[in-house]
Amino acid sequence: MLSASDTRSFETADDRLASCLFCGRPIVLLPEDRRRGSCFDCLSLSIAAPVPCPDCGVEIPGDERAIGCGNCGWYPVRD
Repeated sequence: MLSASDTRSFETADDRLASCLFCGRPIVLLPEDRRRGSCFDCLSLSIAAPVPCPDCGVEIPGDERAIGCGNCGWYPVRD
């Protein structure tokens, strides 16, 4: 039983039809969809893998690489 109704909506019904960014399968998106445009089979591809810090070697979560390393303060230089 739902305790609150879902009030999310699209401006037009066509906004909910899309294709997976990785495999091209047709998908239906939800408002505020956190799959980042991927189908459920390709969802793991849309999540950035952790990488080691070039200075200290501590693993940086993939989605935090742009903000640098919290351990040593390394920051990616952008050209």
